[in-house]
Amino acid sequence: MTRTVAILTGDLIRSTEASPEAVDSAMGVIRDCAARIGPRTDFTRFRGDGWQLRLENPGDHLWACLLILARLRAQEGIPGCRIAVGIGAENPTDTRDLSTALGPAFTASGRALDQMKPDRLLALDGAGIDAFRRLAYQVAGELVGRWTTGQAEALALKLDPDSPADERLSNEAIARKLGITRQAVDARLKAADYPILDDMMQAFIDDSLPRGRTKDD
Repeated sequence: MTRTVAILTGDLIRSTEASPEAVDSAMGVIRDCAARIGPRTDFTRFRGDGWQLRLENPGDHLWACLLILARLRAQEGIPGCRIAVGIGAENPTDTRDLSTALGPAFTASGRALDQMKPDRLLALDGAGIDAFRRLAYQVAGELVGRWTTGQAEALALKLDPDSPADERLSNEAIARKLGITRQAVDARLKAADYPILDDMMQAFIDDSLPRGRTKDD
């Protein structure tokens, strides 16, 4: 029996210019994000600087992308990455190794990454994905590209997987973790366009739910 999933396919940016240690550190960040998102969020590394991640809750795809990008940007000295998301069916499999997994979601994700322009950070393709949803991902990628290290630090905590989507870590708590004022956190999140990105994340979560249901049902 097939199931609908979100497949994230990514590659590190300018990895050949980075040290092997920096590349491994970046991959470690992505692997840790996968582990923290959920126990069945499988991660596989490919070809040194490539990787794939499976989301069993496909509506979480933009949140997962932003979490990964924020965690990477928050650490100086390691490469960032580009991410293409494919939505669709996955063929039945008993393995958690994505290198042998097949299905329309994997095809859509790989195709989207291959077709991405070099200056793009995010792309979306697959079942039910129209021009407006693709454009939303393009806009999100443009906003991500403007993040500073400090803004990414605040966003990485705001997107913490240990906090439910409707109970994000408070700005006061983020301020205590970063050793700055709450006003500084407010300013960082606003400058990083968190309010509009949060609306985008929620729109994709709602879009994945059956008609007439909400995330809290």
